[in-house]
Amino acid sequence: MRYTPSDTMIDLAILGLLKEQELHGYELRKRLGDLPGARSGVVSFGSLYPALARLERSGWVKAVEANTRTDKAPPSSGSLAGELAAFRARHLSSTGGRSKKVYGISPQGEAQLVEMLADPQPVDDRTFALKVAFCRYLPTEQRLELFERRRAEVVARIAERRRGPDRTLDRYVRTLRERDDATLTQDLAWLDRLIALEQGIAMEEATS
Repeated sequence: MRYTPSDTMIDLAILGLLKEQELHGYELRKRLGDLPGARSGVVSFGSLYPALARLERSGWVKAVEANTRTDKAPPSSGSLAGELAAFRARHLSSTGGRSKKVYGISPQGEAQLVEMLADPQPVDDRTFALKVAFCRYLPTEQRLELFERRRAEVVARIAERRRGPDRTLDRYVRTLRERDDATLTQDLAWLDRLIALEQGIAMEEATS
């Protein structure tokens, strides 16, 4: 099976969230939708469960709870309320109910999460956003390396755009390029702030 950049993004998001807490599928889907790198709708129910199955097979994710109910009906208490409760429990048992498979991260999954976060290979903007969202699981030195690598990539992109052809474009395309240039400039300033922050943390750790 081919492993795509989308798989990398989904796996990183799932492992990062399960590192924070154990979740069942629906809760995990909601949390994924709130992550900066997953807001484009790439992580759908259609892609989530195959990814969870793949991560389980790899040993990085484990099922920590298979069912949230019991098949035993409560004993009759002789009261009307008790009889109604017993009837509802028996009805749930006869219809099978719904199980909730709760997922957690394994020790191998934790190691894989750190490896993915520290991977020096260039990534797209969405995957980098996910790396930032979970970079607290990296030591300070590796966080600093992550931000410095990204800064070098942004600087290279800015230089490449400046070497591009003369902008004899219509006004609308030109405004789009101007917007992209402004975004890169903002990203560079943001990364400079992150790098300065991590350098300060590293100095504190070195003197403590």
